[in-house]
Amino acid sequence: MDRQLASSAAAQEAARRALRSRRSGGEGPRIRFGTDRAGMTAAARSESLTIGAVSRPTRRIRSIIFDTAVNDLRKQNIQLRGYEMHGAAFVELSWSRPTAPGVRGSIELRVPTLEVGKMLGFSEPLRRSIADRPLEARSVAETERRERLVERAHTRIAVYFDDGFVECGGRRANFHEIELQLIEGAEEEFWNVAAELAPRMNARFLPMSEAELALARATGAGVAPVKARRPTLAEDASLDEAIVAALSACLDQFVANWPALQFQAPEEAIHQMRVSQRRLRAGVGMLRRGVVSEALETAAARAKEISATLGAARNLDVLVDMLVSGPLAQANGEPSFYALLDAVERRRIEAHAAVAALVAAPRTTQFVVDLRAALAARNWRPQPGDDGRAALDTSAPGSAKQFATRSLDRLHRRALKKSRDLAALTPEQRHHARIAFKKARYAAEFFQSLFDSQAKARRYLRRTAALQDELGAFNDLTVAAELLRDLGESDVALAPASAFAVGWCAHARGGAAADWKKTEKSLKKLETFWR
Repeated sequence: MDRQLASSAAAQEAARRALRSRRSGGEGPRIRFGTDRAGMTAAARSESLTIGAVSRPTRRIRSIIFDTAVNDLRKQNIQLRGYEMHGAAFVELSWSRPTAPGVRGSIELRVPTLEVGKMLGFSEPLRRSIADRPLEARSVAETERRERLVERAHTRIAVYFDDGFVECGGRRANFHEIELQLIEGAEEEFWNVAAELAPRMNARFLPMSEAELALARATGAGVAPVKARRPTLAEDASLDEAIVAALSACLDQFVANWPALQFQAPEEAIHQMRVSQRRLRAGVGMLRRGVVSEALETAAARAKEISATLGAARNLDVLVDMLVSGPLAQANGEPSFYALLDAVERRRIEAHAAVAALVAAPRTTQFVVDLRAALAARNWRPQPGDDGRAALDTSAPGSAKQFATRSLDRLHRRALKKSRDLAALTPEQRHHARIAFKKARYAAEFFQSLFDSQAKARRYLRRTAALQDELGAFNDLTVAAELLRDLGESDVALAPASAFAVGWCAHARGGAAADWKKTEKSLKKLETFWR
């Protein structure tokens, strides 16, 4: 009987894996790496991309991004790309889907020529969208592409080795990129190949190609920071499915903000990256009561290290804003205050450089692909109960809602307990209360779509977010005071201005204390949405 049960369980697991790995139409995941010539050579010779590989003839591709002089297409989140290959010309039109943020629709057509004057005959709606203004080439990329088709464990992966250059805005930049795309088979195997390949070629993950970044610089469009995306789950989703959706959303937010570091608002990109790592760590911490996973624990430990670098930069960003709007505004032009601001700015520049180095580091790319591989493989097992058996079948339909209800109950109770008698709490205790509410809020966002009471859910999230902001502002003043003391101790000339600013922080914290009783009263009325 035990053997029959084991065989049945194995068959069910095999069926689930087959269902997860089923792919069609070449629409599997992709990943793009940036490297140098040595990295390209190492990747091309690696076992990961040579065993079971079939090479295709080298292609030369000329790719052009078109838009009007006033960027009509970009303003509508439309991209018109033309490319020439083997003497044939094609155009690809892609656009954002408002109903599915982050998802793009696209069509591709063969055309007689890429001459600008003859480009729009195929699309009357496109002509109207640019008000018949003339198109022009905004960027041109020349690429020598080598292709391979790798077959491994019933999985087919297309590999593109791209060497070339991009010209945009009067500038030319060389690039060396490798892109992998799952054509057919197991997503788990695809990410395993990516994870094996990355360290061999000193790779860095590229959320955007060099050509796309060059166009953003030349047009002045920049790349906007990206906020967290809330997972969408079916009501009967399994906990396994919820884990993949929630942690993938954290990882998506993290990497989506890398390009924005190079543009006008790196401060917001750093903030969003920090939020992504906090959400990831909170998610793994919550999941410890449901699953056991060395891979997720490793990811959480690395996320903590990443958060430390991001946090140092974020704290200095907040300090600069606070100094300018607070004590500096009351300094009446005192020179020592500008010296203090200069010292903070120097530290901030160094902290931003550390973030840029973090993003470019191969170890950070490895963190991304290793976690993608763990999620694709569902590299965890159910947490055993007191009797040694699984406390919850994480693959069972409805197990996500069952786990979510218990988790939300526990995190909500803990947050209310930590915030009891807010007015009398020390700054450190308020900080712990803030962390408790943050964990409750992140869990609510992860599982919100499982429950019917969406209006209640929105109210709950609004109120917990508002409380988090209130406690966050108080904590920012505490952290700012610590940074200011350190600056004053490191340079005698900064001591008077630093002491004044520390006093200003203390006064501001004291002014905030009057609202805590009112805040605590409103928390007691906070209505849950999961029961």
